Amino acid sequence: MINIGLLGLGTVGQGVIEIIDSSQKELSELVGQEIGIKKILVKNKAKERSKEIPREKITYDIEEILRDEDIVLVVEATSDVEESYKNIRRALEQGKHVVTANKAIVSKYFEELCNLAKENDKAFLYEASVGGGIPILKPLKEEIALNDISHIQGILNGTSNYILTRMFEEGLDYGETLKKAQELGYAEANPSSDVDGYDTQRKLRILSTIGLKGEIREDDVAVRGISSIKSSDMEQIRKLGYKVKLMGETRLEGQDFTAIVEPVLLAKDSYFANVDMAFNAISLEGNNVGELKFFGAGAGKLPTANAVLKDVLDILKGTYRKKSIIGRRELRNKNEEISGRYYLRIDMDKREIAEEIKNLADKALDQNFAIITKEVQFKELERLIRGLEIEDDSYFIARIQD
Repeated sequence: MINIGLLGLGTVGQGVIEIIDSSQKELSELVGQEIGIKKILVKNKAKERSKEIPREKITYDIEEILRDEDIVLVVEATSDVEESYKNIRRALEQGKHVVTANKAIVSKYFEELCNLAKENDKAFLYEASVGGGIPILKPLKEEIALNDISHIQGILNGTSNYILTRMFEEGLDYGETLKKAQELGYAEANPSSDVDGYDTQRKLRILSTIGLKGEIREDDVAVRGISSIKSSDMEQIRKLGYKVKLMGETRLEGQDFTAIVEPVLLAKDSYFANVDMAFNAISLEGNNVGELKFFGAGAGKLPTANAVLKDVLDILKGTYRKKSIIGRRELRNKNEEISGRYYLRIDMDKREIAEEIKNLADKALDQNFAIITKEVQFKELERLIRGLEIEDDSYFIARIQD
């Protein structure tokens, strides 16, 4: 019996148990013996547990997992950051392999935990931290052996994509759509991480650090979210023949890179424009392989648990990459040079708009104050908006990708 310690019994943790139980025969054939969850760490002692989970498997003390020599692998499946980071560290130091779906931990402590795993000759895998059920990180690690990755782009957050899809297709306002997303479990009570772009920022940081073979920190990724979008913006965007998506994108030229999360207007017949609801999609471009595209469920109990267990199988079969993934490439951030044509809407009377912003207009649109700009550096557009002292929720900007 191969014994696993499971940290957390939320959506992902339950999915892991469900797949192990339903696929035990297939899993046993792959690794040569049965796989079982020996202990499950939970926090809430008062919460009722499924009768299908034996009481003796539940623990409230991490030490019961960390000190158990029979437990060879720990699956971290919580939404916590600092406490779970400490538990992951200790598990690696205790000589246990670790698999996690927690993108916040992976992004914040990526280099540290990868190096710690290497020092202890153990695996630290995190496929489910980016793209949910989409297999993206393992293929990316394989491609960088033969390719220089120059472009990474994707829809990496299912919550924001669900909101934008419903608003576009049904003419709903942002607040109404967010409420529906929360009722369906797509959005948290505090949705900031998703709608303000920070979840996508973390995922893009992970993808970019691996793909570009050099450290891309969270604060190297510029971020703008979607929380100020209105149904009137969607109406204009529809008339213009576009759809809007929250995109993460990294580009590399030589040693210079740009990395940004932002709303983007896409032609209706383009690939990413047709990725709707809670689905994710990612594209990679390498000098030898060309462009690769990945599509699938970006979240959900079983898709995410499936990605977790693929990591578990790679560890148990010894097929995971043992060489350090941390690249030493020296990279320069050039986000200040990001430029493009932008859709800009400001909630102000036209008479109050500074002439400087009017002069940026390539095309005026028929609502409060909305324009399509000429080609402009985004930092210049931001400077002008800040100069007008416009509140964050009183304007919306989206780059146009033709």
